[in-house]
Amino acid sequence: MQADDQHADSLPLVNRALGKIGHCLRQGCVICIEHAPAMAPRFTPWQVWGQPSCYSGDAGQVYREIDRCRTTHTDHHIRLNIEDYSCHSRFSFVVHNPAAG
Repeated sequence: MQADDQHADSLPLVNRALGKIGHCLRQGCVICIEHAPAMAPRFTPWQVWGQPSCYSGDAGQVYREIDRCRTTHTDHHIRLNIEDYSCHSRFSFVVHNPAAG
């Protein structure tokens, strides 16, 4: 499987995860957008974009912030951290990979 095929296969998973943001926000989860110029196997120093927030329950606002971060840092990787403090859990995934376009 080539790199392009792997990226294409991962898109539905990212889209499905992004589709759940509204549900997470309704549950009171906090979303943090982060970016980094490169990803390393052992340690990547992610920088926080804006403030972690519940975005007033508006999933559209999360998408707009992701787009603003992507526009400002076109050559950076961008990920979301979704934290649910009620059950002490965190889910993170990359939403922009500059190598993939």
